Amino acid sequence: MKKTTTAIAFSAFIMISQPGWSACSEPSQPNLPDPSTAVTPEMVKAKKEVKQYLADADRYLNCKRLNTRQHNAMVDKMQALANNFNQIIRQYKERQGS
Repeated sequence: MKKTTTAIAFSAFIMISQPGWSACSEPSQPNLPDPSTAVTPEMVKAKKEVKQYLADADRYLNCKRLNTRQHNAMVDKMQALANNFNQIIRQYKERQGS
């Protein structure tokens, strides 16, 4: 019995530690900087985090069997984040005089 329990626990650990496993959970949206106070390193970091979020969200959409409403809601979240970040970039550049 102890060997069976150990084998099951080990199998669960292997499944959880697989790279594809995390792709099947909805990613958390990154925190976006305040464009009125952000400095360049913060903007670069945010850009990387947004790109990673969108890639993770895309993997999530392809991994999960979502109904149409769930799928569309996730796509809406992705678009809203991208639009919000683009607005932040415009405000940041305006503040920088770019």
